[in-house]
Amino acid sequence: MKKKYILFLLVLLSTLTASAYDAEIGGFYYNFVTETKQAEVTGISYISDYRVIIPATVKYNGVIYNVTSIGREAFRNRYVLKSVTIPNSVTSIGSYAFSDCSGLTSMTIPNSVISIGDWAFSGCSGLTKVELYSNAIASKSYSSSSNLGTIFGSQVKEYIIGNNVTSIGSYAFEDCSGLTSVTIGNSVTSIGAGAFYDCSDLTSVTIPNSVTVIGDRAFYGCSGLTSITIPSSVTSIGDYAFSECSGLTSIIVERGNTKYDSRDNCNAIIETASNTITQGCKNTKIPNSVTSIGGRAFYGCSGLNSITIPNSVTSIGSSAFYNCSRLTSVTIPNSVTSIGSYAFSDCSGLTSVTIPNSVTSIGSSAFYNC
Repeated sequence: MKKKYILFLLVLLSTLTASAYDAEIGGFYYNFVTETKQAEVTGISYISDYRVIIPATVKYNGVIYNVTSIGREAFRNRYVLKSVTIPNSVTSIGSYAFSDCSGLTSMTIPNSVISIGDWAFSGCSGLTKVELYSNAIASKSYSSSSNLGTIFGSQVKEYIIGNNVTSIGSYAFEDCSGLTSVTIGNSVTSIGAGAFYDCSDLTSVTIPNSVTVIGDRAFYGCSGLTSITIPSSVTSIGDYAFSECSGLTSIIVERGNTKYDSRDNCNAIIETASNTITQGCKNTKIPNSVTSIGGRAFYGCSGLNSITIPNSVTSIGSSAFYNCSRLTSVTIPNSVTSIGSYAFSDCSGLTSVTIPNSVTSIGSSAFYNC
């Protein structure tokens, strides 16, 4: 009885497999849509040389079809697969399409692709480099809510964003913990909010001169970053764009930037119009032209151990030095009249502070947990 049951299962599985595609051509399984002359790759029968080139067109019953999609689980668990070339005719890649293809080491997504399903490359343990030429995928303007870390896996160390991509979407690379290097193409004009949020291993990123906008929390928590150069093209930097970047010791703004000024490479971002320092870091020297230290300007700069506030500064914003745990002393000049809420909160190393008689306002919890 058991043998008959097993035999029945094998026959059933064989039937299901056979009905999952319309035809096998050139080693690929396809489904066809006659009305639109489109074909979907649903699988592959064999891999002869570890390299697969998906054709842009396929002929079936005398009709030429455009190959426009790679189906769900089409290449799943083909661990011997080392290389895949996707043609520009393909617009969608299904969920789990290349899941568990552990032999893949790199992948190029052409600009024609506008949709990639969840976990399309999950389990591709050898995949360390991804080239993105699809504006829809890099900008996250596709149906899936997943970020690129979910689609390609956290083991990817390098992303190359192609020159035809115009924007990097909000939280596109969020929590890509293994990511160490990003090359951004010269056509990118904006880096979205939280684009590289919590990419803690990211050590290298070059922002091209085409970028005009860096969104809120764009590099928040990128603790592996030690330096960043803001090109002269940038006209807007969002709130907390570099907060919690504890390893960041140098922010350099290119000369000629009309919005932000490095002030002879003082390693800080300064709002030129209001003379407010909006982002500082470990070795920041605050010039005498600065009149205010903005909210969260040095938030989470755990490497900061000393700071000199010039006599030009009249206010210290909320959470300006929040969680600067290595800061041991600070002298507040007579020019300062207000200290914001949580300004020095969680500065656990702070042992000495001098508050001048010019100060008329100290916010709540300004020195909490010191």
